[in-house]
Amino acid sequence: MSNYSTRIGRAGEYRVASELLLRGYNPAIRAVDDGIDLVLENGTTIQIKSVVSLNKSNSYTVGLAHSKWKKGKETKERQNLKADYLLVWVIPTNDFYIIPKERVGNKFCITMTAQKGAINYPFLNNWEILEEEK
Repeated sequence: MSNYSTRIGRAGEYRVASELLLRGYNPAIRAVDDGIDLVLENGTTIQIKSVVSLNKSNSYTVGLAHSKWKKGKETKERQNLKADYLLVWVIPTNDFYIIPKERVGNKFCITMTAQKGAINYPFLNNWEILEEEK
């Protein structure tokens, strides 16, 4: 992961933690990224991804595959989401997608489109999903 990607990822963790604080939560940022970035007081876990640009389909995509190196060659492996929620911060629009683990499944990537009817549209800025966890 490049230095730029690392900085964007860390910025996402702090941006989401800030948003959660303003909404009455008390998130803890994990020192080691083992698939969980934030933990709420009640034990709810969150993996954060940040996106900065649109893809060719005019949507935002985040990768969920885990990279491994073997004999000098990179391979991608599917990895089940460890956290209870995947929270994606779309930096250009300052939007958030709060997606429950069971909706993520075992995918290589998740695509977000801010159009009504899109598969992940119900999770756009839907902080109420976390309200049940308070």
